[in-house]
Amino acid sequence: MTEQEKSGSAEFMYLSLEDIIVEEQIRSGIDTESESFKALVESIKERGVLEPIIVTPKDGKYLLLCGERRYLAAQKLGLTSIPVRVIDAVTQKDEILAFQLTENLQREDFNPMDQAKGILAYIQAKHPDKNYDVDGVMGILVSYNRRLEDLTEQVAATVAATLEISGKSIRTLHRTISLLKNPDEIQAAIRQETLSVSQGYIFAENLDCPDRDKIFEVILKTPVTNTTLQAMLTAYKKVKPEPGAIKLPSITKHVAVLRSVESFIEMGAKKYTKPDLQALLDELHVFCALVEMRIPIAPEPAPEKKKPPQL
Repeated sequence: MTEQEKSGSAEFMYLSLEDIIVEEQIRSGIDTESESFKALVESIKERGVLEPIIVTPKDGKYLLLCGERRYLAAQKLGLTSIPVRVIDAVTQKDEILAFQLTENLQREDFNPMDQAKGILAYIQAKHPDKNYDVDGVMGILVSYNRRLEDLTEQVAATVAATLEISGKSIRTLHRTISLLKNPDEIQAAIRQETLSVSQGYIFAENLDCPDRDKIFEVILKTPVTNTTLQAMLTAYKKVKPEPGAIKLPSITKHVAVLRSVESFIEMGAKKYTKPDLQALLDELHVFCALVEMRIPIAPEPAPEKKKPPQL
């Protein structure tokens, strides 16, 4: 490291990139091909690194606590040094996670799945002997809110610290952690923003729905409102008659009813209120999704056998 790179106070200085150790961060793998990362690279290229990354001394070098995207952008540009803020004596995993959570939760682009994993990891690191999984952490949050006496002072203090670091209410914290109960496909959709966080909560509340995976596939193709999604995921709970117990009207009669509704709307749409029309639209979304899920998938045609050449 040059003298110039060492210059600065004990809290703020420039460090060589080679002297910075990068270990697993709260944020998931950073997409260096994303538009936001490319924009960051261009910004640093034009103006330099305006906000120092945060590091702490470790094994004669410095461990990165916060600022991996800035570090990677500087590395991509071939910079030899980067401005840092040095935080002394941060060695425990829970302390490192607390710094990362505090820094990242203040950023609007902090992915909700990373938030959930970060909060879970922080509580687990504070109590490694408890072997808390997702359900365990959700359980202590419920106890903190309803039966505080069920928790030890240490666990209650951890929940209080988590609330302070995250700036979230107990209910929001509970719902955030619940996202981790969703299957990988749904978590990935939330991360990629093809599924909203609010709908991720709804899926997490309805894990027992037998048609969950089919419904997920349907709404990715045809987005629906939260009300519609809730109705789709809970439809199976309604009492259904035994097969053959009732005589179903023909599909043509259903189509005729829909046609008549269509005609009424075309002739007098102005007489319907917006809430009425929205309620009808929600019901139609549910109806369309149910019909689509019950259309049998046609088997792929067998490959045509080639006839042997005539001799």
